[in-house]
Amino acid sequence: MDESNANKQETKKPEEEATSLQNVERNGKLNRLKKMWDGFMQRFCPRRTRNGGNSDSSSNDIPKLTVVFDLDSTLIYSTKKKQFTHQEFIDPIRHYVAIRPHCREVLQSVREVANMMVYSAGTPKYVHHIVQLLDPEKKLFKKVLNRNNCKLRTNIFAKDLRKTGCMLKRTVWIDDLEESYPFQPYNGIVIKPWIGDPEDNELNEVLKVIMQLTKEKNVCSFFKKNYKR
Repeated sequence: MDESNANKQETKKPEEEATSLQNVERNGKLNRLKKMWDGFMQRFCPRRTRNGGNSDSSSNDIPKLTVVFDLDSTLIYSTKKKQFTHQEFIDPIRHYVAIRPHCREVLQSVREVANMMVYSAGTPKYVHHIVQLLDPEKKLFKKVLNRNNCKLRTNIFAKDLRKTGCMLKRTVWIDDLEESYPFQPYNGIVIKPWIGDPEDNELNEVLKVIMQLTKEKNVCSFFKKNYKR
């Protein structure tokens, strides 16, 4: 080997080492970016099954969410005297009832991602007929609780989510009265009471929170972190 070739090889070694070091650094950055992206996808995007569809709760490590709806001023507005044209008279309970805007669409959307129940302070007869109006085919609500499942305290019929038999950390209530749930204040969404406004859009706003909760392992922790009571 002549001297010129030896010099070329010696010059080449530092260049190769520098290139190798750059490749290691670049690969390290790519790996870190990939981990960040994977974390983002797991946090904000639904998991996929092998056939491309969204996975259900049976294939997830998070148990299915249970959403417990109140009735009066939450899903419906009920009066003994007719107050506006879109109220329907329910003869067995002698009340005029209107269904909150977007109620049916929201219930159908929630049904696809969670179990649903009704928990009302109304009498058994009253609750039965309102639920029949909302769910005539009995496909929406897994369980219906009424006044008999409440506890009277300080003139309020208090509701207790333990009566649902569901895992509390995966159960959320939707009610216009926060004091209805003195035992589980951090399990709920307090919705603006509805008294007949045809332009009301509150249920769609609640739906956004419900969709987020389907991804949260602990409902209580989520509310404690994001909402002040």
